[in-house]
Amino acid sequence: MKEIFKKLTTYHHFLVFLIILTVLKIANVFITEGSEHGFQFALLGVGLIVISTVLHFIFSFLFDKKKKYLHSLISTFLVIVMLSHADPEPIRGVMVILFLYVAKFFIKYKGENIFNPVAFTIGFVTLISFFLPNIGVPPMDFTGIDIRFPIAGMQIPLPILPITLALIFNVGRLKKHPLALTYILFAILIGATSGALTDNLFSFLTIVLFTGTALVVEPKTSPTEIKHQVIYGGLLAIFIATLDLLSVPNAIVLGLLVGNLAWYIFKKIKTT
Repeated sequence: MKEIFKKLTTYHHFLVFLIILTVLKIANVFITEGSEHGFQFALLGVGLIVISTVLHFIFSFLFDKKKKYLHSLISTFLVIVMLSHADPEPIRGVMVILFLYVAKFFIKYKGENIFNPVAFTIGFVTLISFFLPNIGVPPMDFTGIDIRFPIAGMQIPLPILPITLALIFNVGRLKKHPLALTYILFAILIGATSGALTDNLFSFLTIVLFTGTALVVEPKTSPTEIKHQVIYGGLLAIFIATLDLLSVPNAIVLGLLVGNLAWYIFKKIKTT
């Protein structure tokens, strides 16, 4: 077991982390909404994984055989964790999975990724819905992973434990602690000044920690130098908070898209 553990990469650990959050989300649906909704969400998750698996092998066979299934599986679990289990329109979930592979295989320049694929796919479908309202905004919902457990008279969200462990170990292995911690600190400070922190403390912290741990540190679309990580993390928090204050739907992923694009343009200007 020790040798097997040593062979696991950061991506394997991250996949386990997402599977834990998915199980907690399913359990929360069972507890709060009953077995019928719980089974529906579990089946939806399995369906999205199957569709994603088929698309991965089709796209990789046709366009790039080097793409790893592990990375696609991680992106799929992120989508399952981030989108609402109660979306009445399954076609939106299929659209998100389809555009996920468009992002992975085609939204790049000279072989370099421009956007975080998960942020791109949810953000792109969100932008489409602004112009085609019948499609509807893909509903992001983190309440599913906000399952609570009573500790010392307080209802503490269980996901904070695996998220904190992932922040310590997974983000550390990526060498992105300056980025993650800067984003989290700025987001908390902005939340404290805007009142968001006092509305529902633990829900707010869960979302901020998850975003800082699982989204903003995406290796291919975020800086590696410490100075750039600090600047990037602070600006991302400001972008997302500004969109949220303007009541823009899915502010987290749209803010990430703005940050990804700004970082990509900065890199190109810096190297010319």
